[in-house]
Amino acid sequence: MFDESFFVAVSFFTVIGAFIYLKLPSKLMEALDEKSAEIAKELDDAKALRAEAKKVLADYEEQRKQAEAQAEKIIAEAKNMAEKTAAESRIAMQAAMERRSKQAEEKIARAQESLEKEVRAAISALAVDAAAHLAATGMSDDMAQKLVDDNIAELADRLN
Repeated sequence: MFDESFFVAVSFFTVIGAFIYLKLPSKLMEALDEKSAEIAKELDDAKALRAEAKKVLADYEEQRKQAEAQAEKIIAEAKNMAEKTAAESRIAMQAAMERRSKQAEEKIARAQESLEKEVRAAISALAVDAAAHLAATGMSDDMAQKLVDDNIAELADRLN
């Protein structure tokens, strides 16, 4: 009657009785409840952190969008300024070129007038010298008139 199975059964019920006497199942349930509460708290904290992370991400996304919009605005303003400056530079350069062209034309006109005056002075001096030479050599009036007419005709060709 007292074989091994009997002693195993007695040992088993003794251990179970000791567990119940020491209130081990309630302590085990309390430990599990505490662990469950701790896990639930960690899950709640994780959810709160996740919500906060989403909020921070949304804030950063909004800041990024605002920064991109501001960068695009700055780029557009820079392009407008560059175009405006380029247009002003073109206008200023064109005005400077026109002024220089006008100055060059005026300088050419003054040089031409000066040259014409020098040529007229030289022709006048030559005519005076020729007249003096003719008066000294005693040229006839017809020959002198012909010479003057020829020189006047040549003068018109030379000036043009």
